[in-house]
Amino acid sequence: MSTTADIDNPRQGQASDPALDVRAAASLGALFEARPALAADLEEAGRAHTHMEQERQRETDARDALTRAEQHASGMTARLDLAGHRFAGFTVGALAVAILLVFDAIPLNWAAQAFGLAAAATWLITGIMLVASAGAMAGIELTREDSRRRAVLFSLLAAGFAALAVLRTAFLITVNGESLGAAILQAVLLSAMSAGLVASGSVVMARTRPLSLARALAAVKRSHRTAVTCHDARRRAEERMQLHWAMLQRVVREWSIMSEAPAGASHADWMSALERAMRALLPAR
Repeated sequence: MSTTADIDNPRQGQASDPALDVRAAASLGALFEARPALAADLEEAGRAHTHMEQERQRETDARDALTRAEQHASGMTARLDLAGHRFAGFTVGALAVAILLVFDAIPLNWAAQAFGLAAAATWLITGIMLVASAGAMAGIELTREDSRRRAVLFSLLAAGFAALAVLRTAFLITVNGESLGAAILQAVLLSAMSAGLVASGSVVMARTRPLSLARALAAVKRSHRTAVTCHDARRRAEERMQLHWAMLQRVVREWSIMSEAPAGASHADWMSALERAMRALLPAR
């Protein structure tokens, strides 16, 4: 069976004879004029050839886009995740942090009740403390490489949770009439719960890809899928073109056997000239 290499390039090792090529082109013209069905087949082959070239160009463009996306993602990975610790996607990581903050709203709301405000004001204080918790999660992650700033941040967090524990203790003793030991235990547990959720959030952030890196890796996946799709489309277009070309070759070879080669030309040279003439009738790239 013929291949796209046969279609795209003449046979190697056979020099073309301009005079013989002119005779071959004229003979093919006469053949197509005498057999309109064959001319229609050639026209269909021309459309298949054009489609094949378009699919080849699409595949080339898709591969170039994939190369650029891979290079961009490689640079982003080297800058943001050289050690390869960030395995969670940005969406998954953000969702996990949001869930942790929702759980953190419970102990923070209990702590906000210690201010003795109305319900709306209590939830406002809760929201402010939730924002502070999210900032603490991000701060722990951002100061991972700076031990001095991280120590200052931990000191502030410890002071904040200690203050919440004191307020909650006072609230339990004053409002609920709890004993000092029970109030301290409950307040400490609530503060420890909130601190644990903040620590968990910072761990999740440490394993979550930044948005820019996540987008770069997603672009690589999209480009790869596009390249695979274009490759398959190009392969199908080439197979279709091969079928048309093989059919035309068979007809022309049968006709060349029944007709005589010009004087001084071997049958092989005449067949090669006919194939070159038929190839010249296909749309140029």
